[in-house]
This record gives sequence, C-alpha cells and structure tokens, in this order.
Amino acid sequence: MFFELIIIALIIGLVTGGRFSRLSQLNFRFIYFIILAYLIQVGIDFGAPRWDFGGYSYLHNISYLILLFALIKNRNIPGMQIIIAGTLLNFAVIVLNNGQMPVRFDVIPAHMAEFLASGKGGTHGLISGETLLPFLADIFYIKLPYQHQLISIGDILINAGIMALIIKGLRGKTQ
Repeated sequence: MFFELIIIALIIGLVTGGRFSRLSQLNFRFIYFIILAYLIQVGIDFGAPRWDFGGYSYLHNISYLILLFALIKNRNIPGMQIIIAGTLLNFAVIVLNNGQMPVRFDVIPAHMAEFLASGKGGTHGLISGETLLPFLADIFYIKLPYQHQLISIGDILINAGIMALIIKGLRGKTQ
C-alpha cells in the first residue's frame, strides 16, 4: 500500500501544478540514517527465522532510535511532523512489547500466525492478552487484489505524512 500512496501523491502533486524539480529543494539531512534503520529492520526479518540471537529486540529498538534521530533532524520538511508522530506511535508499541510490533492473529493466514507464535517473526509478534497498547498494533486489515496487509495507526500517520511531503514538495512548499 505504501507504493500506491506514493503514486497517488505524485499524481495529486503534479495535477495541482507541481514539478519533480521542486523535490530537490526539500533539503533532506541524515538520509543515510533512515536507510541504516531500514537495513537493520530488513536484517532482523531476514536473520530471525534463521539464527537464534537474543538481541533482535534491541536491534529493532535501536533502529527506531536511529530513524527518529534522522526524522527529527528533518522536522521542518512539510509532512515530517506527521511522519514523526506515526513513528513515535509505532515505536511506543514496539518498545513496550519486547521489541516487536504486535499483529492481529485472526486475520492473517494460519501458517503466518504459527510462524509468529514461534517467536521467530523478527520485527513482528502476535497480539496476546499480555500485549501493551494493542490499539497501536498492526490491527487494520487492508485487502488489495494483489496484496493483503495489516497496518497500525502509526502506519496510517506515516503514510499521510509521506503523501503530504510529496505533494507539498512537488508544489514547492519546502517549509
């Protein structure tokens, strides 16, 4: 759903008079930290099913701290405050639930629920009776013809912020 929203934002931005050349005016800083945080999370999801390592939850939390650092350094970019709010909501539920984003088990395939229940889900785990802040977890089920996805309130805010960033950036509103 993330890429679809980017395409929609690009279309809206261009139809309302935006230009791709204006995106270069956004002046992102610390972009490598955002990439590093993403790579850490991909590494966790790749490694967790394969190797037993007790530090995945710590790595996940560290990746969010790195991400938040970079986002806060870019807080003056349009839409970034919304992205930061969504990231903070996701981080809150992750840090309070042992470094994993809780996931609704009743709408995912049984084999996926079994996999997450095994504890090898990397950045994700199942919602249980012990889950803290379950309303901030991945609880909203999006069913597209080619993809099914669970998202959180934080994800919704992040996507809205990215759309605002793209639309305003295309239109030349950099502050």
